[in-house]
Amino acid sequence: MKHRRSLAGLAAVGAIVLAACASGGGGASTGGNAGTGGGAAAGGSTSGTITLGEVTDFTGVASTYGVPENQGAQIAADEINAAGGIKSLGGAKLQIQKFDTQSNPDQGVTQATAAVAAKIAAVFGGEISDTVLGGTNVTQRAGIPWIDTGGVADEVHKRGYSTVFQGIEDNTQEAESYHAFIGFAAKQLGIADPTVAISYSQASYGQEFLQAWQAANVNPTYKVVSSFGYPLTTTDFSSVAARMASSNADILFNMGYPADGLELTQEFSAKYHTSAKLWLASGANYVAVVSQLGAKSNGTIMGYVPAPGMPGLPAGFTQAYQEYKKKFNTDPNSQSWSGYTAVYFLAAALEKAKSTAGPALTAALKQVTLTHGHGNPYPVPAVLKFGQDNTLVEAPGYYTQVQNGASVLVYPSIADAAKLLPYAG
Repeated sequence: MKHRRSLAGLAAVGAIVLAACASGGGGASTGGNAGTGGGAAAGGSTSGTITLGEVTDFTGVASTYGVPENQGAQIAADEINAAGGIKSLGGAKLQIQKFDTQSNPDQGVTQATAAVAAKIAAVFGGEISDTVLGGTNVTQRAGIPWIDTGGVADEVHKRGYSTVFQGIEDNTQEAESYHAFIGFAAKQLGIADPTVAISYSQASYGQEFLQAWQAANVNPTYKVVSSFGYPLTTTDFSSVAARMASSNADILFNMGYPADGLELTQEFSAKYHTSAKLWLASGANYVAVVSQLGAKSNGTIMGYVPAPGMPGLPAGFTQAYQEYKKKFNTDPNSQSWSGYTAVYFLAAALEKAKSTAGPALTAALKQVTLTHGHGNPYPVPAVLKFGQDNTLVEAPGYYTQVQNGASVLVYPSIADAAKLLPYAG
């Protein structure tokens, strides 16, 4: 999950200034929100528009996550606006201004700077940890809160920035979850003393993920027979696939980004066949993998998100899911729900803070919660909230396996998971 992964304000003194939505790139539109704290009781406007900046990858390889993230955010904004907007701010409506980081970490600073210049109220987004790390250096100095929806590196929150919140699993949470899943899978598949071959992206995400997984790999211990990194800019994964397949490990594990898992799955099915019984493409987007590879991806394990039919789904999920399908003619993925929850978190903070001031919004984000009745689409946990270190107290984590050309939930078992099948790449 990137997760990839996963999942980011406002009263006005005087009028709240309208800010036009930029379609991407440089955050070309100017303007923002005039409010600086004090809310309606201090003479703020009773109507207007609140602009949230989405700093993320709308183009490039990581747009596989950035675009759906924006779509989920739009559904949340539509729901909030239809329900009366931010009531404590006179019914002000939310709008989202895009800032495209182009799947280039160097653009994190550039686009965050553009967002601050556009006077947005708060920021959410980010698919690459290095992009988020650079961008949040800018927004922290400006005192503007940022909900990180895809950058899972622990470093994002370990710097102690008061304005930065991780709305998805961080690397430690994700690594511990995958470690537990390997134990579950080995038992299900009858793998005694499993061996593991690991490939990882040499970015903050991949390197920290590896370190966190190694820290978790103590009891029980899974023997790592191969572990190697590759540059973030890698596009030809044939040598990575060949090296993993030649390890003869029971379990193949990629700690990479959406395109990485997709390309490796293609390589395993087409050329570098393996005897491994488990293939974990941790950063892959299951919607993209299934739609592009179909049955060729059978057995692949990826992160999963709530889907119709899953037990325990809150009523709000069904409505949001239907609206998403109607508006975008596709299924939401993990980043869709990260964008969705980020906007709901910011809306809740706006209601509580009654202010557009960064410090007020930051303080409110530390206190608000999302429930099944308000903004939380996940069966488990029932409540989403930030802890003292600004990460989720309990992050959602589900796993899917491609079986017969379709994605099915296999973990956790609380959600009527299907029986896990061995990989046959």
